Amino acid sequence: MAGDAGATASAASSGSGSGSAGGLRATWWPRLRLPLLFALAAALSGFTILREIGPHDEGLMLQAAQRISGGQWPYRDFWWNYGPAQPLLLALPIKLFGSSLLWWRIVRVAIDATVALLAYRLVRRAAPEWLALSSWITVAAAMAWPTGPGPNPAAIALVLAALLLVRRHPRWAGVLCGVAVAFRPEIGIAGAIAVAVAGGGLTALIAAAAVAVVALLPFFVVAPGAMLDDTVGFLGVQHLQRLPFPLHYRGGPDPNKLLEFYLPAILVAATALWAVWAAIRRPRWALAAIAPLLVGVAYISGRPDEFHLVPLAVVLTIVLALAVSTERAVPWRAGLLLALALIGLHGIERRVGQLRHPIALAAVPSPVADGVKTTPADAAALAHVLAVIHDFSCPGGPIFVAPPRFDKVTVGDPLLYVLAQRTNPTRYDVIQPGIATTAKVQREMIGDLQRARPRVLVRWLDPRATPDEPNGSSRSSGVRLLDDYLAAHYGGGVRYGSYVVFRRRGPGC
Repeated sequence: MAGDAGATASAASSGSGSGSAGGLRATWWPRLRLPLLFALAAALSGFTILREIGPHDEGLMLQAAQRISGGQWPYRDFWWNYGPAQPLLLALPIKLFGSSLLWWRIVRVAIDATVALLAYRLVRRAAPEWLALSSWITVAAAMAWPTGPGPNPAAIALVLAALLLVRRHPRWAGVLCGVAVAFRPEIGIAGAIAVAVAGGGLTALIAAAAVAVVALLPFFVVAPGAMLDDTVGFLGVQHLQRLPFPLHYRGGPDPNKLLEFYLPAILVAATALWAVWAAIRRPRWALAAIAPLLVGVAYISGRPDEFHLVPLAVVLTIVLALAVSTERAVPWRAGLLLALALIGLHGIERRVGQLRHPIALAAVPSPVADGVKTTPADAAALAHVLAVIHDFSCPGGPIFVAPPRFDKVTVGDPLLYVLAQRTNPTRYDVIQPGIATTAKVQREMIGDLQRARPRVLVRWLDPRATPDEPNGSSRSSGVRLLDDYLAAHYGGGVRYGSYVVFRRRGPGC
């Protein structure tokens, strides 16, 4: 997205003399700035590396990685609506070193720091140092919260690296975008369009398409129907998870809460401001930014929660900084700088808040936790649940983890399979409305459960699994086949915190 004009590192590091502060900076800053900025961004992302667990998002990604490390194929052997690259990436350390909640967290910290560094490089080659550093800290803070094992950060890193390479190596820029497609197709495609417009042309597009085909073809060949149903078919039920755009704030007069609530609107307004500026000023690099910005706007238009803000926040930070670097009119410059400052303020405030107000935590009582912590109440409940699973399930045998009900679902707790190191006998770790709520899928799951006969059923009754969102997930599908089957075959429920543990009726192993 940055043009090929611009300042060089030597210009940024020039000083008045070897004895001055500028001279000292000229001595060490050009040599150490990149590793230093990487390390600081990693520290910003990583100081919460052991804090909290994500039953749904973390669980489904680690379950997919566990399945792949055990020889299963996404789409063919388990339902998967994302690209295959992220669970493949996370399966590698599991295969090499064994299961752990730490692997994805280490990978994520490295990716967060890489994205921040790439943002700095992209802005610095066409803007002064202070703007490049402003972009770096803003992107570092945006990447650091909220954290999760999803594929967006890796895809963003690949696209930014492609934009940095495109002028000298258009073919390699296309290759990186093709790899990004395997992580997150829409981000990879937008990146391919961006690098083509930024100077890569047809060469970059052909390279991106070729690599994307090579990366995805094996999964399509193994399970063509399932892959299309899981990915393209999932688009048909995504409306059940959409959320209304947040415009009517009903909280107290807390500036931090106001900024948090209105950040999606701020991002969209800042995008519109930049678009008007670009239409008037027509910088050469502006066309390359359109596709990535549109993807980011589409994300938060569909579900404007904190997990979907990052792609737009990152790209917008870069293009706003580049716009400020070329704009001389005070009103335009002030408006662009204000938008950039608000994005940075939100991200930094969230990390400062986490640093100043740490919550009480206790170690997750699982051999794969490796120091990762959850709330004390959840840790105590998990200790009981994991002990019951160990005592009453067949040695190494499967268990089944269920949401409160299957006719109306929001999220599930596939992380419990990982913590217990037990398998899910069905192919559905992702509990989504429009999927697990249908008669077809419930009958399939019942068939799997009848064959495997897991001895332990765990119902996850956490408040995160029970809210009525203002979308289609709050309506019952009317299909209770699986709930009826579970009620008929499991009894003696004992509750531990958010978990209710049932044992299968009938003879044991």
